[in-house]
Amino acid sequence: MQKAFLEFHHPRADVIERALKPESAEPMPKTSVRISKDGDRITLDIESQDMNGLRAAINSYLRWIDMTVRITDRIGE
Repeated sequence: MQKAFLEFHHPRADVIERALKPESAEPMPKTSVRISKDGDRITLDIESQDMNGLRAAINSYLRWIDMTVRITDRIGE
């Protein structure tokens, strides 16, 4: 089992968590993702049966996070 633990801080972590939750509810082949929030901290715990699945999940979530942060910062949500 391959694992990755990602943690980041943002003042609007609640918005980012809400944006990511639907993605984590969708099944990914051979991969599971758990998202948690504590104050301004978002934590992603990603597990995959192989390195390719782990890499794909990390890339997807980092892109979704980047997109959400850019939009949130731009509109001041």
